[in-house]
Parts: sequence; C-alpha cells; structure tokens
Amino acid sequence: MWVTGFTLKIKGKDVLRKNIRPRLTCKLGLGLSVLAALASVYAAPDDGAHDAGAYLEFESKADGRCQILSDGGKLRVMRNTHTEHAIVYRLTRIFVGVRQGLSAGVAPPGGEEVKLGCTKVNGRDQEWSIERASFTE
Repeated sequence: MWVTGFTLKIKGKDVLRKNIRPRLTCKLGLGLSVLAALASVYAAPDDGAHDAGAYLEFESKADGRCQILSDGGKLRVMRNTHTEHAIVYRLTRIFVGVRQGLSAGVAPPGGEEVKLGCTKVNGRDQEWSIERASFTE
C-alpha cells in the first residue's frame, strides 16, 4: 500500500493538499542512479590484471641465515608460475599482525625465485600478502 498524498484540514477547510508520489518516485530513481554509478566506478577492471595474482605463489624454505636470526625461521620466497609473462607486483609486509611496509618489483616468468625475507624475526612472525599484481606489456 502506497501513500500518494495527504490533505491538511483546519476547522473543516482544506489548508494544504500535497501529492507526494512524484517526489518519492523521483528520489527513488535518483538514488538508484547514484548507486549504479558508484557500482560502475568501484567495479573491478576487466583487463586481466586481477588474474596475475593467481600466478604468484609463496613458499617457505630452510635457510641458515633466517635460522640464525630467529629459531624456526625460514626464507620466504615468491615465484611467478606463468610461463610467458612477467608480473609487476606490490606486496604488503605484515609483522606481528601489523602492516609494516610495501615491497614492489617484477617477478620474472618461469618460476624464478624472488626472495622476500625471513618468516620469523626475533621470534615474531612475518608474512607478505599481495596488494596488487598485473602482467607486464
């Protein structure tokens, strides 16, 4: 049930008569238009850039330096598993659950290792996450 208007009466006389349906329809249409515009602005681009991150793999390897730095520490490496295209990446380093910094570079194709750092520093965990990745031209 929709309320389409109202009439204000004082002492039996019509003082104000309003039709609110056109305003409601206009505001609703404007609101939907704004939402559609925002959705198109914030939508993920369909240029294949979001697929590049799927080719980046992380691995922890035994390493003497990392073991000396912190007991149980391993070297964290990243590989680009795509056979043809290099990937430009930006990683976020997370130390003890807090974002600490950014690492950027190009991972060559074919699985060559990119050394990131040790998984433990002074007994505390360190990890990396992909912030963005895209194929090079």
